[in-house]
Amino acid sequence: MARAADGWSWLNGPRTWAWKDGVLVCEAGAGTDFWRRTAGGPLIDNGHFWFLRQAGDFEMTADLAGDYAADADQTGLMLRVAPDLWMKTGVERLGGQLHSATVFTRDWSDGSSLVIPTAPSVRVRLRRSGQTLFCAHAVGQGGFVDTRLGHLPMPDTVELGVMAASPAGKGFEARISNITIKSL
Repeated sequence: MARAADGWSWLNGPRTWAWKDGVLVCEAGAGTDFWRRTAGGPLIDNGHFWFLRQAGDFEMTADLAGDYAADADQTGLMLRVAPDLWMKTGVERLGGQLHSATVFTRDWSDGSSLVIPTAPSVRVRLRRSGQTLFCAHAVGQGGFVDTRLGHLPMPDTVELGVMAASPAGKGFEARISNITIKSL
């Protein structure tokens, strides 16, 4: 695992990436994802995850953008405890439309999604309160819309960061900016 800027690290680092002026630009590789078992799916743990270690309750936000081209092209926030215990929330292209999508994984992955308007970027928020995670998104200049809450058994300190993946496509350029994490 290579060390990255500002104390961040990569799990499954992309072939190309840059961190400049507060913007992460990376190439989400073809055939990458985080998914386990559900709907006959395999165990996939090769998506790109740029993270740091975060203790206690927090709120994380980021602006997500990308050249989403194929179904399941995705960018988002991710919290990870182990390969079989994690969650991700963000933007995913499904059926030719952008969705606010969230997956909780406790050995088996589940997923939920909501069609959102196409916009240059979508702001996402993840808030931790004990063992509960609250997910929200905002399109354009609009306010945050709560999209999901869920329980995830996790220790005080977790891996927290941003992710990108292209499970079904040829890969795409992801752009993640305005990343903020504040302890609560």
